[in-house]
Amino acid sequence: METRASGDRIPAEAVRLLEALLSSDEPSHRALLAQIPFLHVIGRCSCSCASLVFDLDRSLVAAAPVSGTPMADATVVDADGEPVGGALVFAHDGYLSSLEVYAWGDDQIRRLPAPDRLR
Repeated sequence: METRASGDRIPAEAVRLLEALLSSDEPSHRALLAQIPFLHVIGRCSCSCASLVFDLDRSLVAAAPVSGTPMADATVVDADGEPVGGALVFAHDGYLSSLEVYAWGDDQIRRLPAPDRLR
């Protein structure tokens, strides 16, 4: 992943995807959801997939109780409901750090999938 020093606000489609992936009632997921408004995109994958790297001001929000990695995952399906890849949420030291979107075939997933494409 390529990173840069300062970042843009997280795009709305990334917010929706993170909210869907972190929709369980687990305490770690609730704490990570609270971090979303403070996220900035500081990197994107160099392979042209839709993966994003995040940063945030840690003084503005509490760390989540992280107990493993990834923090959340799902299968990404195409318009016909066929699996084409996956989405993973990672945290580092209790803070959201990246959203990885990957394909199982040769074609990259170049746009963040809509939440209704997760299984």
